[in-house]
Amino acid sequence: MNQTTDLQPEQHAENCPLCASGTSEILAHQLRRGNGIVRYCPACAHGYLVQKLAVDAKEYYSGQYRKEYSHNSEPTATNAQELFNVYKNFQRDRLRHVSACLNENTQLLEIGASAGQFLTHIREKVLRVHAIELDKACHEYLVNELGIEAEAEYLENSKFADGAYDVICAFQVLEHVEDPVEFLRTIRKAMKPGGVGFIEVPNLHDPLLSVWNVPTYQRFFYHSAHLHYFTEASLSKVARDAGFRPDRVEIAFTQDYNLLNHLHWIMNNEPQPDCFVGLSEIRLAGTDHGMSDWLTEEISALNSRYIDRLVEAKKTSNMIMKLINN
Repeated sequence: MNQTTDLQPEQHAENCPLCASGTSEILAHQLRRGNGIVRYCPACAHGYLVQKLAVDAKEYYSGQYRKEYSHNSEPTATNAQELFNVYKNFQRDRLRHVSACLNENTQLLEIGASAGQFLTHIREKVLRVHAIELDKACHEYLVNELGIEAEAEYLENSKFADGAYDVICAFQVLEHVEDPVEFLRTIRKAMKPGGVGFIEVPNLHDPLLSVWNVPTYQRFFYHSAHLHYFTEASLSKVARDAGFRPDRVEIAFTQDYNLLNHLHWIMNNEPQPDCFVGLSEIRLAGTDHGMSDWLTEEISALNSRYIDRLVEAKKTSNMIMKLINN
């Protein structure tokens, strides 16, 4: 672990939800929003949130979540159309990993589909897409605006539970669920033999923590909506415990935010106002086009090398796990 941890043996050690080991290492006393403590289990290399108050997850994600978390750095409500417009252009890494498994006969389910910003890219390339989305506004947008068959229900309680899907995707979902092992078991039941799952989660070894140790980012990264903070080791354990063979589990490291975003954090110790500059292709505009074009090219090349180094070190913002059901 490169992040700062506090060892406080006088405090009651909460048992790790993955391996049941007791631990007293603390990653965060203060969250971006909400109350709780984030602990770290050295036995299985997993971070997890200990909350003081229980939350009704289905009720929370049906509406309140999108009032608290959006593409802006400050707390602000958002809506389905805005989510779709903002994030539809930032699906590159997901498409790069999933596209090779798609063809005209593919039946695909996305769990936590938001406003359909991923599905809109692949729906015409496959036989059928279905969606699970608890947020009521996003569910309505998927059905009424995009014409995608969707349910605002947990997978195990939905009509898609026994769908025998070729591909199931869950991007930035697993960290929100109380029992990640049971969640993957449910996904496995809904997959065909030989079916493929793609699970994307934030990486506990995020570079702004593990490489740069930006003080304010410590308080930004940890928040009440994330119950789990995965490492490569703990994510692999969840897959094995859910019944996936170790040789059918692959984990890739992806970096979404670019070098300009990281330099902003490092120099200013605060986030950019929104996600656009950090997620977009680097483009500098100046009155001297020759100079600005040259600098854009140089920084873009450096950004590519920087991301390659982060991937090599396994210190990226996200991990994508590929699971094969056999």
